[in-house]
Amino acid sequence: MRSYFFATLILLAQSCAAFAAEIWGTVTDPSGRAVPGARVSLERNKYEVLSGPDGEFSFAGIPPGEYTLTAESGAFEPVTLTGVRAAAGGPVRVTLAFRELRASRVQVDVIGSEPETALQHIPGSAFLIDARMLADSRPADANELLRQAPGLHVREDSGPAAMRLNIGVRGLNPDRSRTLLVLEDGLPIALAPYGEPEMYYSPPIDRMSRVEILKGSGSIAYGPQTIGGVLNFITPDPPLRPQGAIELSGGQWGAFKGQASYGGSRGPWAWHANALRKQGDGWRDQYFAIGDVTSKLHYSPSDRRRFGLKVGVYDESSNSTYLGLTEPMFRANPNANPAPHDLLTVKRLAGSLTHQFVLSPRALLSASAFGYTTTRNWRRQEFDRAPRAGMRYLGVAGDPSVPGGAIYLRDSAANNNREFDVAGAESRYAREFEWLGVRQRLEAGARFLREEHRDARVDGARFDALTGTLRENELRHGYAASSFLQNRLFLGSRLTLTPGLRLEDYRYRRHILRQPVNGVPSDVNVRRADRVTKPIPGIGATLQAAAPLTLFAGVHRGFAPPRIKDAITREGVSLELDAELSWNHEAGARLHLARGVRAEATYFATDFSNQIVPATQSGGAASTLINAGRTLHRGAEFLIASDWSSLLGLRHGLRID
Repeated sequence: MRSYFFATLILLAQSCAAFAAEIWGTVTDPSGRAVPGARVSLERNKYEVLSGPDGEFSFAGIPPGEYTLTAESGAFEPVTLTGVRAAAGGPVRVTLAFRELRASRVQVDVIGSEPETALQHIPGSAFLIDARMLADSRPADANELLRQAPGLHVREDSGPAAMRLNIGVRGLNPDRSRTLLVLEDGLPIALAPYGEPEMYYSPPIDRMSRVEILKGSGSIAYGPQTIGGVLNFITPDPPLRPQGAIELSGGQWGAFKGQASYGGSRGPWAWHANALRKQGDGWRDQYFAIGDVTSKLHYSPSDRRRFGLKVGVYDESSNSTYLGLTEPMFRANPNANPAPHDLLTVKRLAGSLTHQFVLSPRALLSASAFGYTTTRNWRRQEFDRAPRAGMRYLGVAGDPSVPGGAIYLRDSAANNNREFDVAGAESRYAREFEWLGVRQRLEAGARFLREEHRDARVDGARFDALTGTLRENELRHGYAASSFLQNRLFLGSRLTLTPGLRLEDYRYRRHILRQPVNGVPSDVNVRRADRVTKPIPGIGATLQAAAPLTLFAGVHRGFAPPRIKDAITREGVSLELDAELSWNHEAGARLHLARGVRAEATYFATDFSNQIVPATQSGGAASTLINAGRTLHRGAEFLIASDWSSLLGLRHGLRID
């Protein structure tokens, strides 16, 4: 009986196999070389696989019939093959050949929308937060998502809207994210990317479609900051069909969020607009209100040319303060705001114009012109740790009977008013070619940038004064020219080698117009200029050891130009501060067992030849400039993530990171 049962099973299996079909083939680039990691779909959204190290893919056990195959990759325009007939009894072989480099977006991606493909060749630690993760998590702010990325330390100090990102990378100072290059659609957004890279403006996560984080030698293609890595916020592209959405939410402590978006396309034109309002007053009794409007307009006169215009307006006001709590104050009420009259306003107007031109099926040229102006005015009530003769006080916070347990609030205010203007233009060129039998992808680019800082301190006679005596006034200018060259060599189907070089030349000037002389605000005329020029080399490699496993390693020069107000003193003396320089090493492995499981482990070492700790009030009221010289950071970071809904095909699932 048992033998009969097994014989029946074998006959059934053979019968099913006889009526099943198979399609297999290879994905190639325009030169005919294999493309690993391409996403191949059979009857889109029904069957889907990734091409292997040799570009091969297979669909086995499918019903006989006629099928349409589509191959997608972050580097090329999608290609579709129709009318593929699969019959029972034997496999059908096909070739899906990409014909053109991809130019579907008018922005710069750091990783790309196809992470499985891109990560096979990125020689460094990388992390992508895609649209699905954003939709599933519904984050209140960017900090919620960025904590998922390995190697990042997120410090809170501005409430649930994350109005000021404080992100430290691999043990570096998180204060205002100054060691991390932060971009939006590939363009810089810091107050002044070279002279003052602090993140007093942070783009709302609510209007993003993806977030990319890249560490390692690949970051030299972006600059100027190459020590910590690159964080790139990606905004949505205009949709193919008209569509819109409205979202309203509210909660305790005045929490409110309202967001509306609409976009579409007609002929060569496409557009998208988003309006956001967020506010609340419950986090440490700090009120905040944010208004943000962003719009995109795309024009495609042909399949080879695309233009993009982007405009954004941001307006924020909040009771943000640098003043913290003494220990007795914290024990009494950890959520108290000791300076309820402090007021920070941030206003920003930004615009960019981008052009992409497909020169040939294997060459792409892009150019961008961008500019933005940011006003950051901060009224802060003055205070003392102990009462002083001749000072007017509004009251005392804390317990005066405990030494150091109270803060005495003066009836006066200091307004730190700053304005930053940034304008730049950059161009990038990418080309796929073959030389000496080696497939290569060359990327090169150049950028020119100008920044101007206007810094003033106005002392008010009342705690809520917005005007008063001009105590300090100065202008700072910066001019930067940079270029990079990076060439990726595909040595066989599994090994890639990516050498690169970036050149940075930064000229800066400080002009002090007014400052205290013997304690009295006086008009002065102090000028001084200086310059920093550095090459930034890097090289990285990846090895696809097996279909799900990628090994990577790299080394590159870390570079951060000195802040102008740190490098030149109030007396007009240049401290001749060199750029902050390091050698960054890393080695690791990425594992993709299935669409729902991935892991990464990385060892890193950041060897500074010159580490600078700037003097900032956000870093501590008593902080001073420290030229620390040589320092060494070493460590390891790990990630394992599993999406059980994708693994088990469930409608509702569980995600564990």
